[in-house]
Amino acid sequence: AHSRGALLFIDLDNFKAVNDTVGHHEGDHLLQEVALVLGRCVRKDDTVARLGGDEFVVMLEDLSADALEAIRVADAIGNKILHALHKTVQLGNAEHRVSVSIGVTLFGDAAGEGIDEPLKRADLAMYQAKLAGRNALRFFDPQMQASVRARAELEAGLWSALDKGQFCLHFQPQVDADGVIFGVEALVRWLHPERGLVPPADFIPLAEENGLIVPLGRWVLQTACAQLAAWARDPATARLSIAVNVSARQFRQDGFVDEVLDCLA
Repeated sequence: AHSRGALLFIDLDNFKAVNDTVGHHEGDHLLQEVALVLGRCVRKDDTVARLGGDEFVVMLEDLSADALEAIRVADAIGNKILHALHKTVQLGNAEHRVSVSIGVTLFGDAAGEGIDEPLKRADLAMYQAKLAGRNALRFFDPQMQASVRARAELEAGLWSALDKGQFCLHFQPQVDADGVIFGVEALVRWLHPERGLVPPADFIPLAEENGLIVPLGRWVLQTACAQLAAWARDPATARLSIAVNVSARQFRQDGFVDEVLDCLA
């Protein structure tokens, strides 16, 4: 069996803050310090490289052919780096707390695999370490890739969903102490052509991140107001009110008040 290797993708946490507060000169000093520490943490034949910015890669070669043993060694070296770089350094006149996020993947067991794939995997694992709160190490696992791919597919469909009229409003009754319905809460749902009804927890955070929440929020407001106007013409529903959830991002838009007034008008 071939021996395996491991790639460690290392990213400094909050490096931008260093450049912004004490300047690029001190930022360069910090990068040099990190490079020295990395060199001290790895074995003689391992490779340390700076990819650019505040990203470093460590390549561990000739690990065991046994995956678990290879993971154990990579984990030990990764944690050694994590602890060595979790410290306070003097930059200019200020002390700065340093930490890194590390993503790890094995390579060498897939014939014909280029350098790009392991790098992507290690980068993905590093991003998971960031999400875990930084100053952390994460190993790549295939589930991670599957969830990232599913999310990317969902995001791609999200942008066209509004144009294609795939969103709808569900109205949840609001009931008083006597069990009488006095109003409803408007809740947006996505009727996906393949996935069926996509719950808000799956797409609202995505819409918040990519900015779609602003036009989507506008659509919800307009649709709710149109519904309210229709209900006003029927004595049975004329007394109902509609509550609409508003995203913080939508709320901060300059023209938000005018937009609400327009919809009401």
